Amino acid sequence: MMKKINFAFSLMILLTMVACSGAGNTSEPRSSLMPLASSAPTVTKDSLAPTLAMSSSIPEVAKPVQTLAPPDETNVPLPTLTRLIKGWIKVGPGTILCPILLYHRIAFSASNDPYYVTPEEFRTQMEALKNWGYTAIPITTLVKAIKLGADLPERPVVITFDDGDETVYSTAYPILQELGFEGVIYLVVKYVGADGYMNVDQIKELAASGWEVGSHSLTHTDLTSSTNVEDEIVYSRLRLEQMLGLPVETFAYPFGKKTDNMYSTVMKNYQAGLGLGVSFAQRREDVTFLWRRPVYYGTDLQTFGSYLPWSAPPEP
Repeated sequence: MMKKINFAFSLMILLTMVACSGAGNTSEPRSSLMPLASSAPTVTKDSLAPTLAMSSSIPEVAKPVQTLAPPDETNVPLPTLTRLIKGWIKVGPGTILCPILLYHRIAFSASNDPYYVTPEEFRTQMEALKNWGYTAIPITTLVKAIKLGADLPERPVVITFDDGDETVYSTAYPILQELGFEGVIYLVVKYVGADGYMNVDQIKELAASGWEVGSHSLTHTDLTSSTNVEDEIVYSRLRLEQMLGLPVETFAYPFGKKTDNMYSTVMKNYQAGLGLGVSFAQRREDVTFLWRRPVYYGTDLQTFGSYLPWSAPPEP
């Protein structure tokens, strides 16, 4: 009996040992059952911190620098005012019918100096322009229309004043403002602030109301016989822009005279040049010598009307 018990106990121990030795055996190696992602670290907020710090140090891509076109190319400034007026239509590029009038002093002259136009004459002429349907435009708008095409009123006119006489501010300005017109003043650098001429504050006031400023040289000398042409044309623009803080885009030739050298210098430094002439047809090939009609003392209304392409009210 005791032998049978010992045999049974030994058999149980043997079976237990066999079971324990085979518990970890499968058909696959243990290593092949490990997760494949175990080789990658767990992503946490702390583990992202170095990466974020590196990305924040990457410089932004620099914006391309805009290159400005030369003065005689297509970058002619177009005043915002022309974009806001209803009824204007696109005209050009090419020849534009637009008279450019030239005045100097709006005052009485004891000697009947032809460069003086009396306040009564000036008012009569400006009121005629208004009644005949004209709209005063900036010179740069006309240049834009000639070169590229631009929105213009049905009957445009440019009203210019040479030298910067004080009566332009005291007399012409209020009349034009009353009629809703703006002008263009061509300044001689040495005259600014001199006795009888406009000062910087007066010029800035005109500009703030819609007037444009151009150069009429440094000293108003006859440039056809001057040895200082470069300074008279180029440096005058720089000086005016420094004094006034305003753009100076056009040049008026003193006495309406020019040479080939002057033409070339103006072409390189300005959008346009203005001379003298009787035509009101402004052509692209003449953009550095646009025609201006001087208005002198004693010009009656009939004669004044002959300076214009239209001298009667527009048909309804």
